[in-house]
Amino acid sequence: MKIRTILLMGGLVLLGACSESKYDLDQLVPEEYHKILYVNNGGKQDLTLYDTDEDNKYTLSVVKSGSDPSLTASVKVSVLTQAELDKEYSEPEGTNYKLIGENCYSLDATTLDFSSADRYKLVNIFLKPQSVKAFMETDPEAVWVLPLQVTSETDSINAEKNELFLKLTGVITPAIGFANSDVEVKQLEYGSVSTFTEKVKFGLDTDNKWDLECRFVVDEEYIAEYNADNGTNFKALPEGTYTVPEMITLPNGTTNMELEVTIKGDQLATGDYMLPVKIVEVSQFEISEAKAVAPLAFRIMGHKLSRTGWTAEADTEELTGEGAGNGVAGCVLDDNLSTFWHSTWQTGNRIPLPYELIIDTKKEYTFTQLALMQRQHDSNRDTKAGEFYISSDKENWTKVGAFNMQQILEAQTFAVTPTKGRYIKIKMTDSFRDGYCSLSEVYAYGLE
Repeated sequence: MKIRTILLMGGLVLLGACSESKYDLDQLVPEEYHKILYVNNGGKQDLTLYDTDEDNKYTLSVVKSGSDPSLTASVKVSVLTQAELDKEYSEPEGTNYKLIGENCYSLDATTLDFSSADRYKLVNIFLKPQSVKAFMETDPEAVWVLPLQVTSETDSINAEKNELFLKLTGVITPAIGFANSDVEVKQLEYGSVSTFTEKVKFGLDTDNKWDLECRFVVDEEYIAEYNADNGTNFKALPEGTYTVPEMITLPNGTTNMELEVTIKGDQLATGDYMLPVKIVEVSQFEISEAKAVAPLAFRIMGHKLSRTGWTAEADTEELTGEGAGNGVAGCVLDDNLSTFWHSTWQTGNRIPLPYELIIDTKKEYTFTQLALMQRQHDSNRDTKAGEFYISSDKENWTKVGAFNMQQILEAQTFAVTPTKGRYIKIKMTDSFRDGYCSLSEVYAYGLE
Protein backbone atom coordinates (compact mmCIF):
# COMPACT_ATOMS: atom_id res chain seq x y z
CA MET A 1 0.00 0.00 0.00
CA LYS A 2 2.85 2.41 0.77
CA ILE A 3 4.40 1.88 -2.61
CA ARG A 4 1.13 2.57 -4.33
CA THR A 5 0.82 5.79 -2.33
CA ILE A 6 4.30 6.84 -3.34
CA LEU A 7 3.54 6.20 -7.00
CA LEU A 8 0.38 8.27 -6.75
CA MET A 9 2.31 11.10 -5.08
CA GLY A 10 4.85 10.88 -7.87
CA GLY A 11 2.04 11.40 -10.36
CA LEU A 12 0.90 14.47 -8.46
CA VAL A 13 4.45 15.79 -8.39
CA LEU A 14 4.74 15.47 -12.15
CA LEU A 15 1.43 17.26 -12.50
CA GLY A 16 2.77 20.06 -10.31
CA ALA A 17 5.96 20.26 -12.33
CA CYS A 18 3.92 20.94 -15.42
CA SER A 19 2.37 23.87 -13.53
CA GLU A 20 5.80 25.28 -12.68
CA SER A 21 5.57 24.02 -9.04
CA LYS A 22 8.58 24.72 -6.86
CA TYR A 23 8.37 21.32 -5.22
CA ASP A 24 11.11 18.87 -6.06
CA LEU A 25 10.65 15.09 -6.52
CA ASP A 26 13.33 14.36 -3.93
CA GLN A 27 11.44 16.43 -1.36
CA LEU A 28 8.17 14.52 -1.79
CA VAL A 29 9.44 10.93 -2.29
CA PRO A 30 11.37 9.64 0.75
CA GLU A 31 14.88 8.53 -0.04
CA GLU A 32 14.20 4.90 0.90
CA TYR A 33 11.82 4.63 -2.04
CA HIS A 34 14.28 5.82 -4.66
CA LYS A 35 15.45 2.23 -5.05
CA ILE A 36 13.53 -0.85 -3.86
CA LEU A 37 14.74 -4.39 -4.32
CA TYR A 38 12.62 -7.53 -4.38
CA VAL A 39 12.67 -11.23 -5.29
CA ASN A 40 10.99 -11.86 -8.62
CA ASN A 41 8.69 -14.94 -8.62
CA GLY A 42 9.43 -15.50 -4.97
CA GLY A 43 7.20 -16.90 -2.26
CA LYS A 44 6.45 -20.63 -1.93
CA GLN A 45 7.51 -22.75 -4.88
CA ASP A 46 7.18 -26.54 -5.17
CA LEU A 47 10.29 -28.19 -6.58
CA THR A 48 10.81 -31.81 -7.64
CA LEU A 49 14.44 -32.86 -8.07
CA TYR A 50 15.73 -35.35 -10.62
CA ASP A 51 18.26 -37.89 -9.44
CA THR A 52 20.97 -37.52 -12.07
CA ASP A 53 24.75 -37.39 -11.89
CA GLU A 54 24.59 -33.58 -11.90
CA ASP A 55 23.32 -30.94 -9.50
CA ASN A 56 19.83 -29.60 -10.17
CA LYS A 57 19.90 -25.85 -10.83
CA TYR A 58 17.25 -23.36 -9.72
CA THR A 59 17.66 -19.65 -10.49
CA LEU A 60 16.58 -16.83 -8.19
CA SER A 61 16.13 -13.32 -9.62
CA VAL A 62 16.50 -10.12 -7.58
CA VAL A 63 15.10 -6.97 -9.20
CA LYS A 64 16.01 -3.34 -8.53
CA SER A 65 13.11 -0.90 -8.94
CA GLY A 66 11.82 2.32 -7.28
CA SER A 67 11.54 5.95 -8.32
CA ASP A 68 15.21 6.05 -9.37
CA PRO A 69 16.46 2.50 -10.12
CA SER A 70 19.62 3.94 -11.71
CA LEU A 71 21.16 4.15 -8.23
CA THR A 72 23.63 1.51 -7.05
CA ALA A 73 22.59 -1.06 -4.46
CA SER A 74 23.84 -4.09 -2.56
CA VAL A 75 21.97 -7.04 -1.06
CA LYS A 76 22.80 -10.32 0.64
CA VAL A 77 21.14 -13.68 -0.05
CA SER A 78 21.03 -16.04 2.91
CA VAL A 79 19.25 -19.18 4.08
CA LEU A 80 16.95 -19.01 7.11
CA THR A 81 18.07 -20.99 10.12
CA GLN A 82 15.82 -23.75 11.50
CA ALA A 83 14.89 -21.43 14.39
CA GLU A 84 13.93 -18.66 11.96
CA LEU A 85 12.05 -21.17 9.80
CA ASP A 86 10.05 -22.40 12.79
CA LYS A 87 9.18 -18.89 13.98
CA GLU A 88 8.19 -17.56 10.57
CA TYR A 89 6.54 -20.62 9.01
CA SER A 90 6.29 -23.84 11.05
CA GLU A 91 4.59 -22.42 14.13
CA PRO A 92 2.15 -20.03 12.40
CA GLU A 93 1.12 -22.67 9.85
CA GLY A 94 1.22 -25.71 12.13
CA THR A 95 3.45 -27.52 9.63
CA ASN A 96 6.57 -29.55 10.33
CA TYR A 97 8.99 -27.73 8.03
CA LYS A 98 12.54 -29.04 8.09
CA LEU A 99 15.61 -27.32 6.67
CA ILE A 100 17.79 -29.46 4.39
CA GLY A 101 21.45 -29.66 5.37
CA GLU A 102 24.20 -27.38 4.12
CA ASN A 103 25.68 -30.29 2.14
CA CYS A 104 22.50 -30.37 0.03
CA TYR A 105 22.95 -27.08 -1.79
CA SER A 106 25.25 -24.24 -2.78
CA LEU A 107 24.78 -20.69 -4.10
CA ASP A 108 26.99 -19.16 -6.75
CA ALA A 109 26.63 -15.76 -5.05
CA THR A 110 25.53 -14.54 -1.64
CA THR A 111 26.24 -10.82 -2.17
CA LEU A 112 24.78 -8.95 -5.13
CA ASP A 113 26.20 -5.54 -6.01
CA PHE A 114 24.06 -3.56 -8.47
CA SER A 115 25.70 -0.95 -10.67
CA SER A 116 23.68 2.01 -11.91
CA ALA A 117 22.95 0.08 -15.11
CA ASP A 118 21.90 -3.19 -13.44
CA ARG A 119 18.16 -3.79 -13.19
CA TYR A 120 18.33 -7.37 -11.93
CA LYS A 121 20.80 -9.97 -10.73
CA LEU A 122 20.59 -13.76 -10.85
CA VAL A 123 21.62 -16.25 -8.19
CA ASN A 124 21.99 -19.90 -9.21
CA ILE A 125 21.06 -22.42 -6.53
CA PHE A 126 22.60 -25.86 -7.02
CA LEU A 127 20.80 -28.70 -5.26
CA LYS A 128 22.39 -32.12 -4.77
CA PRO A 129 19.61 -34.70 -5.26
CA GLN A 130 21.29 -37.62 -3.50
CA SER A 131 22.00 -35.53 -0.39
CA VAL A 132 18.48 -34.09 -0.39
CA LYS A 133 17.03 -37.60 -0.75
CA ALA A 134 19.06 -38.82 2.23
CA PHE A 135 17.71 -35.98 4.40
CA MET A 136 14.12 -36.58 3.30
CA GLU A 137 14.40 -40.26 4.19
CA THR A 138 15.32 -39.41 7.80
CA ASP A 139 11.84 -37.94 8.35
CA PRO A 140 9.38 -38.75 5.52
CA GLU A 141 6.52 -36.99 7.34
CA ALA A 142 8.30 -33.62 7.39
CA VAL A 143 8.07 -30.99 4.67
CA TRP A 144 11.65 -30.41 3.58
CA VAL A 145 12.48 -26.90 2.42
CA LEU A 146 15.16 -24.43 1.43
CA PRO A 147 14.03 -20.92 2.51
CA LEU A 148 16.13 -18.04 1.16
CA GLN A 149 15.90 -14.39 2.18
CA VAL A 150 17.21 -11.17 0.61
CA THR A 151 18.40 -8.47 3.04
CA SER A 152 20.37 -5.21 2.84
CA GLU A 153 22.02 -2.90 5.37
CA THR A 154 21.94 0.06 3.00
CA ASP A 155 18.94 -0.33 0.68
CA SER A 156 15.20 -0.85 0.92
CA ILE A 157 13.76 -4.33 0.42
CA ASN A 158 10.10 -5.00 -0.34
CA ALA A 159 9.04 -6.81 2.83
CA GLU A 160 6.35 -8.77 0.97
CA LYS A 161 8.73 -10.00 -1.72
CA ASN A 162 11.96 -10.69 0.10
CA GLU A 163 11.96 -14.51 0.24
CA LEU A 164 12.04 -17.61 -1.93
CA PHE A 165 10.61 -20.64 -0.12
CA LEU A 166 11.48 -23.85 -1.99
CA LYS A 167 9.36 -26.83 -0.92
CA LEU A 168 11.10 -30.02 -2.05
CA THR A 169 8.35 -32.41 -3.10
CA GLY A 170 10.57 -35.37 -3.92
CA VAL A 171 13.62 -36.77 -5.66
CA ILE A 172 12.79 -38.93 -8.66
CA THR A 173 14.87 -40.76 -11.25
CA PRO A 174 14.36 -39.47 -14.83
CA ALA A 175 12.43 -41.86 -17.03
CA ILE A 176 12.06 -42.51 -20.74
CA GLY A 177 8.54 -43.10 -22.02
CA PHE A 178 6.06 -42.58 -24.82
CA ALA A 179 4.01 -39.38 -24.88
CA ASN A 180 0.78 -41.35 -25.35
CA SER A 181 0.14 -44.89 -24.13
CA ASP A 182 -3.64 -44.91 -24.75
CA VAL A 183 -5.28 -47.17 -27.32
CA GLU A 184 -6.70 -44.96 -30.08
CA VAL A 185 -8.08 -46.93 -33.01
CA LYS A 186 -7.29 -45.54 -36.46
CA GLN A 187 -9.93 -46.57 -39.02
CA LEU A 188 -8.85 -47.38 -42.58
CA GLU A 189 -10.99 -48.68 -45.44
CA TYR A 190 -10.08 -52.01 -46.98
CA GLY A 191 -8.75 -51.68 -50.52
CA SER A 192 -7.83 -48.03 -50.19
CA VAL A 193 -4.85 -48.34 -47.85
CA SER A 194 -1.25 -48.29 -49.04
CA THR A 195 2.01 -48.11 -47.10
CA PHE A 196 1.88 -45.41 -44.41
CA THR A 197 4.03 -44.16 -41.54
CA GLU A 198 3.00 -43.61 -37.92
CA LYS A 199 5.12 -41.18 -35.90
CA VAL A 200 5.22 -42.06 -32.21
CA LYS A 201 6.65 -39.47 -29.84
CA PHE A 202 8.86 -40.59 -26.96
CA GLY A 203 11.33 -38.83 -24.69
CA LEU A 204 12.78 -38.04 -21.28
CA ASP A 205 10.69 -36.40 -18.57
CA THR A 206 13.36 -33.79 -17.82
CA ASP A 207 15.88 -31.76 -19.84
CA ASN A 208 18.14 -34.19 -21.65
CA LYS A 209 21.87 -33.66 -21.14
CA TRP A 210 22.94 -37.10 -22.27
CA ASP A 211 23.11 -39.33 -25.34
CA LEU A 212 20.53 -41.98 -24.44
CA GLU A 213 20.44 -45.25 -26.36
CA CYS A 214 16.89 -46.69 -26.49
CA ARG A 215 15.92 -50.17 -27.69
CA PHE A 216 12.43 -51.04 -28.95
CA VAL A 217 10.54 -54.30 -29.55
CA VAL A 218 7.00 -55.33 -30.47
CA ASP A 219 5.27 -56.70 -27.37
CA GLU A 220 2.66 -59.16 -28.68
CA GLU A 221 1.79 -60.33 -25.14
CA TYR A 222 0.28 -56.88 -24.59
CA ILE A 223 -2.43 -57.68 -27.17
CA ALA A 224 -3.74 -60.75 -25.35
CA GLU A 225 -3.76 -58.89 -22.02
CA TYR A 226 -5.57 -55.91 -23.54
CA ASN A 227 -8.19 -58.11 -25.22
CA ALA A 228 -8.82 -60.00 -21.98
CA ASP A 229 -9.20 -56.79 -19.97
CA ASN A 230 -11.36 -54.91 -22.48
CA GLY A 231 -13.36 -57.54 -24.32
CA THR A 232 -11.77 -56.57 -27.64
CA ASN A 233 -10.59 -58.68 -30.55
CA PHE A 234 -7.30 -57.16 -31.72
CA LYS A 235 -4.86 -59.28 -33.72
CA ALA A 236 -1.11 -58.83 -34.10
CA LEU A 237 0.02 -57.30 -37.37
CA PRO A 238 1.42 -60.11 -39.53
CA GLU A 239 5.18 -60.43 -39.88
CA GLY A 240 6.51 -58.47 -42.83
CA THR A 241 3.73 -55.87 -42.78
CA TYR A 242 5.56 -53.43 -40.51
CA THR A 243 8.98 -51.99 -39.72
CA VAL A 244 9.97 -50.76 -36.25
CA PRO A 245 13.47 -49.33 -35.60
CA GLU A 246 15.32 -51.44 -33.05
CA MET A 247 17.66 -48.75 -31.67
CA ILE A 248 17.39 -44.96 -31.54
CA THR A 249 19.67 -42.43 -29.83
CA LEU A 250 18.01 -39.55 -28.01
CA PRO A 251 20.85 -37.03 -28.32
CA ASN A 252 22.06 -34.50 -25.77
CA GLY A 253 19.85 -31.42 -25.91
CA THR A 254 16.86 -33.25 -27.40
CA THR A 255 14.13 -34.12 -24.91
CA ASN A 256 11.59 -35.68 -27.32
CA MET A 257 11.83 -37.53 -30.63
CA GLU A 258 9.52 -39.35 -33.00
CA LEU A 259 9.82 -43.07 -33.63
CA GLU A 260 8.77 -43.76 -37.24
CA VAL A 261 6.85 -47.01 -37.74
CA THR A 262 6.10 -48.10 -41.34
CA ILE A 263 3.02 -50.25 -42.06
CA LYS A 264 2.10 -51.94 -45.36
CA GLY A 265 -1.62 -51.35 -45.22
CA ASP A 266 -2.32 -52.93 -48.59
CA GLN A 267 -1.24 -56.31 -47.19
CA LEU A 268 -3.83 -56.29 -44.39
CA ALA A 269 -7.16 -58.06 -44.49
CA THR A 270 -10.19 -56.56 -42.75
CA GLY A 271 -10.20 -56.63 -38.97
CA ASP A 272 -8.71 -55.02 -35.87
CA TYR A 273 -4.92 -54.97 -35.51
CA MET A 274 -2.56 -53.81 -32.81
CA LEU A 275 1.16 -53.11 -32.90
CA PRO A 276 2.35 -52.53 -29.31
CA VAL A 277 5.78 -50.89 -29.53
CA LYS A 278 7.66 -51.19 -26.25
CA ILE A 279 10.79 -49.53 -24.85
CA VAL A 280 12.75 -52.40 -23.30
CA GLU A 281 16.16 -50.88 -22.66
CA VAL A 282 17.74 -47.46 -22.11
CA SER A 283 21.42 -46.74 -21.56
CA GLN A 284 20.77 -44.57 -18.51
CA PHE A 285 17.96 -43.89 -16.02
CA GLU A 286 14.63 -45.75 -16.02
CA ILE A 287 11.80 -46.71 -18.35
CA SER A 288 8.45 -45.28 -17.31
CA GLU A 289 6.29 -48.25 -16.31
CA ALA A 290 3.08 -46.42 -17.24
CA LYS A 291 4.41 -45.20 -20.61
CA ALA A 292 6.61 -48.06 -21.74
CA VAL A 293 4.21 -49.18 -24.48
CA ALA A 294 2.70 -47.26 -27.39
CA PRO A 295 -0.17 -49.50 -28.58
CA LEU A 296 -0.77 -48.55 -32.21
CA ALA A 297 -4.24 -49.78 -33.17
CA PHE A 298 -5.80 -50.05 -36.63
CA ARG A 299 -9.22 -51.09 -37.85
CA ILE A 300 -9.33 -52.14 -41.50
CA MET A 301 -12.97 -51.51 -42.28
CA GLY A 302 -15.06 -53.54 -44.68
CA HIS A 303 -17.30 -51.58 -47.01
CA LYS A 304 -20.38 -50.01 -45.46
CA LEU A 305 -23.22 -52.23 -46.65
CA SER A 306 -26.42 -50.85 -48.12
CA ARG A 307 -29.40 -51.72 -45.91
CA THR A 308 -31.97 -51.44 -48.69
CA GLY A 309 -34.52 -54.23 -48.30
CA TRP A 310 -33.18 -55.40 -44.96
CA THR A 311 -35.68 -56.30 -42.23
CA ALA A 312 -35.46 -56.57 -38.45
CA GLU A 313 -37.34 -58.37 -35.67
CA ALA A 314 -36.96 -58.49 -31.89
CA ASP A 315 -38.16 -60.61 -29.00
CA THR A 316 -39.39 -57.44 -27.28
CA GLU A 317 -40.72 -54.20 -28.80
CA GLU A 318 -42.64 -51.17 -27.53
CA LEU A 319 -45.52 -51.10 -30.01
CA THR A 320 -47.49 -48.11 -28.69
CA GLY A 321 -45.71 -46.17 -25.98
CA GLU A 322 -43.17 -44.43 -28.21
CA GLY A 323 -45.71 -43.22 -30.78
CA ALA A 324 -47.05 -44.73 -33.99
CA GLY A 325 -44.35 -46.53 -35.95
CA ASN A 326 -41.73 -45.98 -33.26
CA GLY A 327 -40.24 -48.36 -30.71
CA VAL A 328 -40.28 -51.31 -33.14
CA ALA A 329 -37.35 -53.31 -34.51
CA GLY A 330 -37.49 -51.85 -38.03
CA CYS A 331 -36.56 -48.40 -36.70
CA VAL A 332 -32.89 -49.47 -36.50
CA LEU A 333 -32.78 -49.63 -40.31
CA ASP A 334 -34.78 -46.54 -41.33
CA ASP A 335 -31.98 -43.90 -41.48
CA ASN A 336 -34.08 -41.72 -39.15
CA LEU A 337 -32.18 -40.83 -35.96
CA SER A 338 -35.34 -39.60 -34.25
CA THR A 339 -36.86 -43.11 -34.27
CA PHE A 340 -35.57 -46.10 -32.31
CA TRP A 341 -36.26 -49.65 -31.24
CA HIS A 342 -37.18 -49.98 -27.55
CA SER A 343 -37.84 -52.96 -25.32
CA THR A 344 -41.42 -53.32 -24.04
CA TRP A 345 -42.38 -51.09 -21.12
CA GLN A 346 -45.95 -49.73 -21.40
CA THR A 347 -47.92 -52.98 -21.43
CA GLY A 348 -46.27 -54.28 -18.29
CA ASN A 349 -45.26 -57.47 -20.10
CA ARG A 350 -41.58 -56.82 -19.66
CA ILE A 351 -39.22 -59.73 -20.10
CA PRO A 352 -35.84 -59.85 -18.36
CA LEU A 353 -32.53 -59.39 -20.12
CA PRO A 354 -31.06 -60.57 -22.42
CA TYR A 355 -32.95 -59.07 -25.37
CA GLU A 356 -32.41 -60.16 -28.98
CA LEU A 357 -32.62 -58.10 -32.16
CA ILE A 358 -32.24 -60.03 -35.44
CA ILE A 359 -31.51 -58.41 -38.81
CA ASP A 360 -32.06 -60.21 -42.11
CA THR A 361 -29.69 -58.81 -44.76
CA LYS A 362 -31.39 -60.90 -47.51
CA LYS A 363 -28.12 -62.30 -48.87
CA GLU A 364 -24.80 -63.47 -47.54
CA TYR A 365 -21.90 -61.16 -46.75
CA THR A 366 -18.63 -61.60 -44.91
CA PHE A 367 -19.27 -59.28 -41.96
CA THR A 368 -16.23 -57.47 -40.56
CA GLN A 369 -17.64 -54.75 -38.27
CA LEU A 370 -20.98 -53.73 -36.77
CA ALA A 371 -21.93 -50.27 -35.57
CA LEU A 372 -24.63 -49.29 -33.09
CA MET A 373 -26.16 -45.95 -32.19
CA GLN A 374 -27.79 -45.16 -28.88
CA ARG A 375 -31.24 -43.59 -28.77
CA GLN A 376 -30.71 -39.88 -29.54
CA HIS A 377 -31.99 -38.68 -26.18
CA ASP A 378 -30.29 -36.77 -23.38
CA SER A 379 -31.02 -39.28 -20.61
CA ASN A 380 -32.28 -42.56 -22.13
CA ARG A 381 -29.17 -43.94 -23.80
CA ASP A 382 -29.59 -47.23 -22.05
CA THR A 383 -28.02 -50.16 -23.97
CA LYS A 384 -24.77 -51.04 -22.21
CA ALA A 385 -23.28 -54.36 -23.34
CA GLY A 386 -23.93 -57.49 -25.34
CA GLU A 387 -22.79 -59.97 -27.97
CA PHE A 388 -22.89 -60.36 -31.76
CA TYR A 389 -23.81 -63.53 -33.63
CA ILE A 390 -23.90 -64.41 -37.36
CA SER A 391 -25.94 -67.15 -39.05
CA SER A 392 -26.69 -68.36 -42.57
CA ASP A 393 -29.94 -70.14 -41.68
CA LYS A 394 -31.22 -68.31 -38.55
CA GLU A 395 -30.85 -71.54 -36.59
CA ASN A 396 -27.14 -72.16 -36.20
CA TRP A 397 -25.43 -69.10 -34.75
CA THR A 398 -21.73 -68.28 -34.44
CA LYS A 399 -20.61 -65.79 -31.80
CA VAL A 400 -18.36 -63.28 -33.57
CA GLY A 401 -17.77 -60.57 -30.98
CA ALA A 402 -18.99 -58.55 -28.04
CA PHE A 403 -19.62 -54.89 -27.33
CA ASN A 404 -19.57 -52.38 -24.51
CA MET A 405 -21.32 -49.13 -25.38
CA GLN A 406 -20.76 -45.61 -24.15
CA GLN A 407 -23.65 -43.23 -23.47
CA ILE A 408 -22.83 -41.03 -26.44
CA LEU A 409 -24.81 -39.98 -29.52
CA GLU A 410 -22.26 -40.98 -32.16
CA ALA A 411 -22.18 -44.35 -33.91
CA GLN A 412 -19.98 -46.84 -32.06
CA THR A 413 -18.13 -49.34 -34.25
CA PHE A 414 -17.17 -52.80 -33.01
CA ALA A 415 -14.97 -55.38 -34.72
CA VAL A 416 -16.22 -58.91 -35.23
CA THR A 417 -14.43 -62.01 -36.36
CA PRO A 418 -14.88 -61.88 -40.15
CA THR A 419 -17.71 -64.34 -40.73
CA LYS A 420 -19.93 -65.16 -43.67
CA GLY A 421 -23.69 -65.21 -43.17
CA ARG A 422 -27.06 -63.61 -43.83
CA TYR A 423 -28.46 -62.93 -40.36
CA ILE A 424 -27.08 -60.67 -37.61
CA LYS A 425 -28.15 -61.20 -34.01
CA ILE A 426 -27.52 -58.47 -31.44
CA LYS A 427 -27.93 -59.95 -27.97
CA MET A 428 -28.18 -57.25 -25.29
CA THR A 429 -27.02 -58.51 -21.90
CA ASP A 430 -26.67 -55.34 -19.81
CA SER A 431 -28.38 -51.97 -19.49
CA PHE A 432 -27.57 -48.55 -18.06
CA ARG A 433 -31.21 -48.12 -17.01
CA ASP A 434 -32.87 -50.87 -15.00
CA GLY A 435 -33.30 -53.44 -17.75
CA TYR A 436 -34.50 -51.13 -20.53
CA CYS A 437 -32.71 -51.20 -23.87
CA SER A 438 -33.01 -49.17 -27.05
CA LEU A 439 -31.09 -48.51 -30.27
CA SER A 440 -31.48 -45.81 -32.88
CA GLU A 441 -29.58 -47.39 -35.81
CA VAL A 442 -27.58 -50.51 -36.66
CA TYR A 443 -25.00 -50.51 -39.47
CA ALA A 444 -22.98 -53.38 -40.92
CA TYR A 445 -19.63 -53.45 -42.74
CA GLY A 446 -18.22 -56.27 -44.79
CA LEU A 447 -17.37 -57.77 -48.14
CA GLU A 448 -19.66 -59.35 -50.68
